Amino acid sequence: MVIPADFWNEVISNTLVSGSMEVPKIDGSGYKIPDPEESGLFHRSVGERKGQVADFRCSVGNSTSGIHVVEFEDHYSVHVDRYDPDRYPVRHLVHDSPKTLFQLIGVGVLSALIFSLFRRR
Repeated sequence: MVIPADFWNEVISNTLVSGSMEVPKIDGSGYKIPDPEESGLFHRSVGERKGQVADFRCSVGNSTSGIHVVEFEDHYSVHVDRYDPDRYPVRHLVHDSPKTLFQLIGVGVLSALIFSLFRRR
């Protein structure tokens, strides 16, 4: 039996070396991969919508980086974020998720315009 923290620590190590990896939910011998949250290393999070079931994140020690696990129906997609959004939210948006940053700016500008229109009346 694989202990969830041991399994996910190995995934984290491999991802830090390779930058990203795919992990099937059921391995070649039919073993169900443990949920990332069960490991105690990851917490639920959010991410750009890609048809995923859930997102999980964890910080990487004394680094600025974070690990992002995106859960799909049949696999996990794991990658390194240059900046951990829990510790460096603005840097994360600028470097790792600029699409989300531009969407937030657009919503802010649109909200300000609508607010100013109603305020004039």
